[in-house]
Amino acid sequence: MDPSAIAETTVDMWVLIDAKLTARSQQTIDPEIKAMLLDKAMSLYMTHIINEKRGGAAPAAPQETVRPATDKQLAFIKDLGGDPGTVHSSVEASKLIEELKK
Repeated sequence: MDPSAIAETTVDMWVLIDAKLTARSQQTIDPEIKAMLLDKAMSLYMTHIINEKRGGAAPAAPQETVRPATDKQLAFIKDLGGDPGTVHSSVEASKLIEELKK
């Protein structure tokens, strides 16, 4: 992509971000936050273009860190009559708690 196309795309994205924030009644948002949004949008856009040029797939979404089930969740599962030994993550615990509450 040539520099003039990148510059034009940057301006277009800035206008879009500004319009979206204005539409959401965020006219007074800090200019640094707007710049950060533009930077992130351009980074994603350019990564997509580079991957297309290389013939590769888009990068995978970053994986969320798996948090272990909390002691409170495990105790609640036990109180509900479930087996807290089968639960490893906070997400699994939440799902089991919802099932046991039914």
